[in-house]
Order: sequence, then structure tokens, then C-alpha cells
Amino acid sequence: MERKRFEGAPCPIARSVDIVGDWWTPLIIRECLYGVNRFDDLQRWLGIGRNILTRRLEQLVEQGVLERRAYQERPQRYEYQLTDKGYDAARILLAMMPFGDKWQFERGREPIRVFDRRTGKRVRPVVVDAETGEPIDPRNLYAGPGPAFPADRGVRRERFSEYYQRKT
Repeated sequence: MERKRFEGAPCPIARSVDIVGDWWTPLIIRECLYGVNRFDDLQRWLGIGRNILTRRLEQLVEQGVLERRAYQERPQRYEYQLTDKGYDAARILLAMMPFGDKWQFERGREPIRVFDRRTGKRVRPVVVDAETGEPIDPRNLYAGPGPAFPADRGVRRERFSEYYQRKT
């Protein structure tokens, strides 16, 4: 069954789901972030079928998330490196880590920690406001239409703003 696509949706979350929203893609991005970049290594670490991995890697290259680079001529073999877009997608996964640590593991028993390559210090990912640097609490947010919200959805635009402002 083909999954629904959101490339035309006026929503950055829906469009992001088009890139990272299937079962395997976040795990492939995670492994590339951790330095597992070759097909056979990805397949072994993830336990994913070759056909599925091939398809996902092709999609990630097409979408500009990964770049395919030859590392061997005969036989020709490739490795996959995160692009700038791929590193931005990896931020989504890093933002998921505190959730997984808090709700899926005992306190102090998280299986993976991340560290800053430059300092060696532990990093604890958190989503912050780019303007203030303050952690974001979703309970204090509401959404409203931006400048690119489709004009043909004018009534929806008004209701959108009214609804989300009322929820606070």
C-alpha cells in the first residue's frame, strides 16, 4: 500500500514527515550520523532487507538528505554521507532522544549518550527558541498561518488562528 504524500501541504511538519516519516528512514539517518555509512554496514547494523535499504537510500539521495560517494572502483561501492539537509533532519532525531530516555528507559539507564566532538563533553539535546535560547514548552504555544499559507484557504486561515489562540 502506497503511503500518503504531503509535498503540497501548507505545513512544515507534514512535509518533514514526507522525508523522515517512515519506519526505516530515521534509523538510516541515525546510523549515518553515528558514522555507519556503507551499504553492507547499514544493512548489518539495522537488520534491514537489501531491497528496502536500496530504496530508502535512493529516496534520501533524491531528496538531498544523503550524498552518495564512491569509495571503491572494482567492484563499484558507495558510502552515504549526510548533507546539510541531512544534518538538519538529524536534529529531529536528537530532539527525540530526551523523550526516549525519559519515557522508555529507567532514569539514569539510558543506553546511548551523545558528546560534543570538540570538547568531549556530554550533550543533552533540547528544543529551544532560536530568538531567546529558552527551552520550548509545547503547552505554551499556538500555531497560526504564516506568509505562505494558501490564499485560497482564507476562511480556514481565520478559523486556524481563532482556534489555536482559544486553546491557551
